[in-house]
Order: sequence, then structure tokens, then C-alpha cells
Amino acid sequence: MKRSMVALAGALALALTGAASPAFATTAITPAQVTTGFAGSAYGSYIFNTDKTLTSGPTASASIACTGATGKTASNNVSGLNVPAVGTVGNATTTVKTVLTTTGKRIEGKSTVAGANLLGGLITAGAITSESTADKNTAGAFAGTNKTTIADLKVLGIAVNANPAANTVIDLKVPLLGSVGKVTLNGQEKRLVGTTYQVSTTALRVEILKAGLLGLKVGTDIRLGVSNVKLTPPQTGYLAGTGYGTRATLASGLIGSGPTALASVKCSGGTTTANVAAVNIPGVASAGASVTTATGVLTPEAKSAVVNTISGVNVLNGVIKVDAIKAETSASRAPGGGAVKLTDTSTFTNLRIAGLPAINASVAPNTVIQVPGLGQVTLHKVSKSSTTIIVTMVEIVLSQALGTLPTGSRIQIGYSNSSVGA
Repeated sequence: MKRSMVALAGALALALTGAASPAFATTAITPAQVTTGFAGSAYGSYIFNTDKTLTSGPTASASIACTGATGKTASNNVSGLNVPAVGTVGNATTTVKTVLTTTGKRIEGKSTVAGANLLGGLITAGAITSESTADKNTAGAFAGTNKTTIADLKVLGIAVNANPAANTVIDLKVPLLGSVGKVTLNGQEKRLVGTTYQVSTTALRVEILKAGLLGLKVGTDIRLGVSNVKLTPPQTGYLAGTGYGTRATLASGLIGSGPTALASVKCSGGTTTANVAAVNIPGVASAGASVTTATGVLTPEAKSAVVNTISGVNVLNGVIKVDAIKAETSASRAPGGGAVKLTDTSTFTNLRIAGLPAINASVAPNTVIQVPGLGQVTLHKVSKSSTTIIVTMVEIVLSQALGTLPTGSRIQIGYSNSSVGA
């Protein structure tokens, strides 16, 4: 009996230490299995006063948010601009993308501005580029990079290195006026806030801190070449939405004129606003001020709401004219879940089309007409899914080349989409 007990104990020990070992072995996480959410944005320029009497941009804004998927890309571009008393800013191009790497997952943001001439020539530059990346590896560790390149940069007539050190500050000391502000080059930030890892780069920033420069108030802030990326906790549900004033897309799918007054709903809620003083798609359309407000709330119900307003729309020298357009949508889901409620309260004010007097502000959604010399026009275009509503108040597919846009190009005016995901 004693031997039997010893043998049984030995067999049990063997079972626990040998045969059971494979059952408790852990499998290493692969890059594709790294869990994270992504959020990122980039823009060419943002120029404002603290009292908001001067606001330009963010221009060429591109963003990605509320996703854990890799392989996503957002891009934008816009032509140069001239801001009174501030100066000129060249064409801007931006991209944000999410990437599956060999070691984990990454989000990348990049902004390039073709050049700038600011404050009457006190600051001049060729191409201005900022890049930000944030990585999470299979061990769960975060890492990030910042990079700035500024070609042919001169501040107060003095040449500056094209690759300035991080957070380089130059005193903006003007003859006869003294120090009126400061210039920050290659502004960098990396930080972990809770479980969100953030990386930001601002290639060139000018702050006016003292009166003296003609037409510029104290508090004027000029930011060129900005990229911001984040790795966030993964989410099972999220808010989404986007609005803008105008956009032109070539038949090839390339962007002919990027979204203007672009604003997006934040994944975690809150309000974002963008505006432009005027809109122009050369040879095709012009308009006055455009404002987009994107709002998200998580309680008591999840709700995404986007409204874009644009005034004084004039297409092809009066072929289509609208005093004002409001593209307004929302999507909401009750706290207990269930179906998403979608709303559309978009309107035209005094819509008229030359030669078509029956078309007016009360036009039915998804009305399609052919306009000679222009192409196919869809008015108050609406599309829906179970979680998303998209409205484009005027969509034009060109039947001939106009301005810089070839035949087949698609022009959108007054755009709003709202979504609540599961």
C-alpha cells in the first residue's frame, strides 16, 4: 500500500510538472494583435488673435479619429493665402495615416507648407515640414518621434539652420521697436496622459507679445506646419462626424481642392469649430463665409451633430446662386442601446438656377438635374446607413473642363455627416 501511494504521488507530480506545462504556456503577441485606438490631425496654418478678431484656418486640415484599424489614410491640400498684416503662406499639403509595423502599430502625421513671408519680410522661409509619429509595440511600450525641416529660413534677415533643435526660441527684436514677440522653431511635445500617448510637432510658431507692428494685436498667434498624433485606449463604441463648406475631387480620385472650414466630431465628445472668410474654386464657384461646428456628447445618450453654413454661393457666374446653405445632421443612440436615430434639418435660402424657375429653396431631397455648361447637379443629396447619415447640399459632376478641374470632377458644397458606431 505504501508503495502504491508513492507511485501515485510520483505520477501526480509528473502530471503537474510535465504533461500540464503546455496547457499553461503563453503565446507571444504579434504586431497585428496589439490593441490601441488612433487619433491624429495635421494642418498647414492657423493664424488667430486671442480675441478671435482674426482667424484663418486651420487650413488643409486632415484627421483620423475613433478607429483602431490600420491602413487608414486622410489627406488634404489647399492653395496659398494672404492674411492682412500677417503675410503670405504657401500651398499646404497634409496626411495622417495608421500603420501596421513589424513591431506593433503606429500613427503618422505630416504637414508641408510651400513657403511663407511673414510680418513684412521679418520672417521668410521655403518649404516647411513637420512630422509626428507614435508607436505601440507588442510589449505595450510607447515611443514617438518629432521632425521639423525648414528650408531657406531667415528671421530678421539672419539665416537659420534647416533642422533647428527642438523648441528653439528666437527673440523677435525689431529695430526701433525692440522685442515684440518670439519665434519658436521645431516645437515638440511627447507625453503620456493617463493611457493616451501624444506626440505633437509645430514647425514654426510666431507669437506677438507687444504692440508695435502695424495691424497686429498683442496675442496674435501664427502656427505653420502642425502635426498631432495620439494612441488611445481601444473602444467598443465611438462618435464620428465631419462637415465642410466646399471640396473638389478630380475624376481620378485625387483632391483638386481640399475641404474648406473642415471640422470633425471628437471621439470622446466635445465641440470643434472651423471657419473661413471666403471660398473660391477657380473657374467654378465662389462663396462667402463658411462655418462648421461638430459636436459630440456621450451622456445621457451618445450623440453626434454636425452643421455647416455657407453664404453667398455663386456657381459658374450665376448659373446657380444661393443666399445661404445649411447642411445639418445628427445621429444619436439611447443609453440602453438599440437603433441609431438619424436626423436631417438642412435648408437652402433663396436657391435659384438659371433657366429652371421651378427649382427653389423647397426642392425635394435627392433632386437630380442636368445644367447646360455645368453638368449633373444633385440638390440636397442624402444617404443613410443604420448608424450614419450623410448630406451634401449641392453636388456637381462636371460635363466639361472648368478652371483647373477636368471633365468628371466632383464638386461638393455644404457637407455634413454624423454617426454613432456600435
